[in-house]
Amino acid sequence: MIFFKILVLIVVVTFGMSIVTAIELKGLQFLIKLISGDFMESKKKIEAPTPNIKSPNGNIRGYTTYSFIDRIVNQNSKICLRDDDLLTELNDTKPYVGRKSVKCIPFKGNGTLLMIDSIKELALLLQPNGNSTKRTEPGNCALILFYTKSCPGSAMVAPHFNALPRQFPNLKIAAIDALKHYSLNSDFGIIGLPTIMIFHQGRPLVKYNETSYSVKNFIKFIHRYTNLEAYKLNAAYVTSDDFNGPLSNKVVYERDIWLWVAWLFIIACACYYFSRSRLYNQIVEMIKRTWRESEAQHEHQN
Repeated sequence: MIFFKILVLIVVVTFGMSIVTAIELKGLQFLIKLISGDFMESKKKIEAPTPNIKSPNGNIRGYTTYSFIDRIVNQNSKICLRDDDLLTELNDTKPYVGRKSVKCIPFKGNGTLLMIDSIKELALLLQPNGNSTKRTEPGNCALILFYTKSCPGSAMVAPHFNALPRQFPNLKIAAIDALKHYSLNSDFGIIGLPTIMIFHQGRPLVKYNETSYSVKNFIKFIHRYTNLEAYKLNAAYVTSDDFNGPLSNKVVYERDIWLWVAWLFIIACACYYFSRSRLYNQIVEMIKRTWRESEAQHEHQN
């Protein structure tokens, strides 16, 4: 009899915790919608009027009114031109169709991959040449890999990407840890890793959208949008040194402390609201009643 009551108690507690967790998750979803202003589905959003920004030559297209530093620190990043071709093509779902190449200013590199460790280094790498954003005018170009050490896909890309700077010493080729600098993900539209992007004048131009990662595919991708030629196309292969760095080809498993903190917060909230519920009081009373009955039965047997 006691075993049956304990079994029922366990089932009731498990069911109660699932209900409280579901209520808590719905509460968090409502809170997020409330903060973002989307808690009313029927609410119509009012589009802000497009600012009438003109370039020094009197034209609207092809110029930006804010510097790249403002873009990196996320200031005035919501101000964009409605007829911006670069942003339209970047969000296009049809890759490599009908897109024109850009003109790049040659870079004097040493054939090695640049590892970016800070936002300041990224700002210096993507520093535009003037304020012009027209693709027909020569500008600063860069190819950047967004990766993370705990991603198996990033580890697979590493040897091929390490070999790429030898083919394009006249192009800035770099890699940055997207998990460490997660603020860049929303700015550049990064939704998955690894992500390879070409930048022109400090602005994202196009993403690499092929399923196969190899040196030859990267060369075709770069030539398609920059018209830059590979230095030694017949030597476009991965060597043993490319497996040693600078980008590591080994997966490093790390613990995300903020993920643990988030789970602890959710569990603490669930326990707090469950302790204030009627179900919790009923369970406590059931335990007390079962305990008193077992004590009375034990005394009766003695």
